[in-house]
Amino acid sequence: MTLATKLTFTRVAAIPIFMGCFLWNASDDLTGDWGKVAATVVFIIAAITDYYDGAVARWYKEETTFGRFIDPIADKLLVSTALIAMVERRAITFTPAWVAIVIIAREFAVTGLRMICAPKGTIIESSTLGKWKTGLQLTAIITALVFISFRVVLATYGHRELHSAFAPWHGPIVLGLMGLAVMITLYSGYDYLRKNWHLLDE
Repeated sequence: MTLATKLTFTRVAAIPIFMGCFLWNASDDLTGDWGKVAATVVFIIAAITDYYDGAVARWYKEETTFGRFIDPIADKLLVSTALIAMVERRAITFTPAWVAIVIIAREFAVTGLRMICAPKGTIIESSTLGKWKTGLQLTAIITALVFISFRVVLATYGHRELHSAFAPWHGPIVLGLMGLAVMITLYSGYDYLRKNWHLLDE
């Protein structure tokens, strides 16, 4: 197993840790909820491995067919898990269900296309647009998580005035980023299908 593949599996292994930390406290009261902060740190570390596994594979010339196949799947698992958890706690994350539904549906469609084409000897690699899609999704999720962590600190240490000043900006910023992520997600999905639709007729 190459170093790049190990980094990819590290990203997958981080998923249950993120889930456990994020959902540990079922209350919407963020006072002392350091699990949300821990979940934010875990997710950011996992997201960083998304860049470095590909970079390591290129640096050490360890790019493999399995690596090109498993890397986007690891991305989809990480993003889908985070979105589902955030919808579960949408009262504090401001993440509506339709965002998760659209993004996950697109991932199923593209993954299905890859699975159909793989037995034919065609590996559909991540495109530049697909990488931008992943980057924007991760940016939106990380922003939402960092905002929650910031609110945990404010609530825990009694900074109520600052908390009240920040609260009106939290939802609109997160919703705006999520909306942009959805748009590029849909367009990149369309781009994959447009370029590879002919493979479904073979």
